[in-house]
Amino acid sequence: MKYDRRLTMALLHGRVRIAKAGNATVVARDDAPRGDAEFDQGADRKYVLDPHGALTGVQPV
Repeated sequence: MKYDRRLTMALLHGRVRIAKAGNATVVARDDAPRGDAEFDQGADRKYVLDPHGALTGVQPV
């Protein structure tokens, strides 16, 4: 793997939405069991656990 400064800067400045591109859904700690169950059943998305609410306001995909 190589470091790509242009991609990193695009991510940092919000020009690339990595969660949307990667089909990720942010879930709170209380919703983690539901996310695990959906993932185990073959959900076509990834889940990002946000136990401390640091991603509050991030729109789910």
